[in-house]
Amino acid sequence: MTPLLQLRDVCHAYGEGENRQPVLHHVSFTLAAGEFTALVGQSGSGKSTLLNQVGLLEHAASGSIRLNGREVTTLDDDARTRLRNEQLGFIFQFHHLLNAFTALENVMVPLKIRGQPEKALRERARSLLDRAGLSGLENRFPNQLSGGQQQRVAIVRALMAGPALVLADEPTGNLDSETTGRIFELLRQINREDGTAFLIVTHDDGLAAACDRRLTLKDGRLTGDSAAAP
Repeated sequence: MTPLLQLRDVCHAYGEGENRQPVLHHVSFTLAAGEFTALVGQSGSGKSTLLNQVGLLEHAASGSIRLNGREVTTLDDDARTRLRNEQLGFIFQFHHLLNAFTALENVMVPLKIRGQPEKALRERARSLLDRAGLSGLENRFPNQLSGGQQQRVAIVRALMAGPALVLADEPTGNLDSETTGRIFELLRQINREDGTAFLIVTHDDGLAAACDRRLTLKDGRLTGDSAAAP
């Protein structure tokens, strides 16, 4: 079976000439459809840069990245944008909700810009919000929601297009421990019920241990790849 995601010898650096700073060194791994994986490492180890490479937000200096068997490193920006919108979802530590939009409108944004029918979008958005425990809050604005509720709206927004892979960069980094647990359980539920794959950057050892697999970066190199204990 073709892996959902395949990286081979991915390298990346910032700057030019004497200012060139290598960040990733020959990183290779694969993810299967439906995997629930933690990406861990100290600050500055290259985790966010690697997520940017997988998310097609930056061009790798060298190496190969394949998404569903398709080589993406050679695609132009327009093709990368289309592929990113069709197959990837993004969740960040800070939810980046649009303050002038309601929760429902924020969730609808990714597909509304594609010109999809309003009625169908509203039905899907309401269904996902209900699933995330946000029924009745659809018409509230971000400043009327708690931090955990805002992050759940951001998660729902990432799921609107039905992505095969969701990339999460410290999705619970600014939340208290109780809310962190609820957010993690929501991600896990989506993974188990829908088969959506997740690659989650986290500093929380407890969350990483609860994932099916842990990838460890150190100084831009993949130094660990371990499955969860049975």
